[in-house]
Amino acid sequence: MQVILPDEQVQQIQHLLAELIEKEIEKKLHHSSLESPFLNKQQACHYLGISNNTLDSWIKKGLPTIKIGKTIRFNKEAINSWLYSQN
Repeated sequence: MQVILPDEQVQQIQHLLAELIEKEIEKKLHHSSLESPFLNKQQACHYLGISNNTLDSWIKKGLPTIKIGKTIRFNKEAINSWLYSQN
């Protein structure tokens, strides 16, 4: 069975779907673990919008880390301060 809708209804459905997708993305971003002040390497890469290789390079250049045993964490405030100091 095929349903044919007028162009106006198709556009309305597309608009509603786009709004729903946008709201879900915003909800996921706001409820993600990025709300925590401390990030793991994957979260830090996502937070900064960089690759793992770039993050490793920045760590060698002095990006502050917190080491707990073999675990590395990043404080978002320290990341921001370090980035501003690189200007």
